[in-house]
Amino acid sequence: MGRKSKYETNIQPHLEEIPKWYETMTEAEIAKKLGVSVATFENYKNKYPELVGVLHSAKAELVESLKTSLKKKALGFKYTETKRTIRNVDGKDTKVIEEFERYSPPDTGAIHLLLKNLDDEWRNDDRITVDFHREKLELEKLKMESENWV
Repeated sequence: MGRKSKYETNIQPHLEEIPKWYETMTEAEIAKKLGVSVATFENYKNKYPELVGVLHSAKAELVESLKTSLKKKALGFKYTETKRTIRNVDGKDTKVIEEFERYSPPDTGAIHLLLKNLDDEWRNDDRITVDFHREKLELEKLKMESENWV
C-alpha cells in the first residue's frame, strides 16, 4: 500500500474543527493551518465532496450568525459590562468586580442594510436615478435604431 495523501493525513482528521476555524479564518489561512498550499486545498475541494460540504455548512452557519448579530444591532440591545479593578481597602489591595447594565441603541446603518435586503420598497433607494438611466438607455437604443446602427 502506498503513502497516504496529505488529504488523509492533514485535512481529514480536522474536518470537525474546520467549521470553528471558518468563523475567524479565510480558506487560505485554514489551508496554511492544515499544512497544505492554497492550490492543493482547492484541488482537494474539487476532489472530496465531504470537504466542500464542511466548508459550505461552515459558511452557512457564519452567515446565520452574522444575520443574527446585524438584526440585534439594528434593534438595539442590553448587555452587561464587567469592570475589574484593584482598590486599596483598609490598607489591603482588594479585587473589586463591578457589573453595569448597558444599552446599545439601534444602529441606523444596520437598519438601512436590513431594510434594503428584506423590504422591496427599500431595495432600490435611488429609484429616480435608476429610472432615469433606464429611460436614457431606451432613448439611445431608439436613436441607434433610427440611424440604422442595428
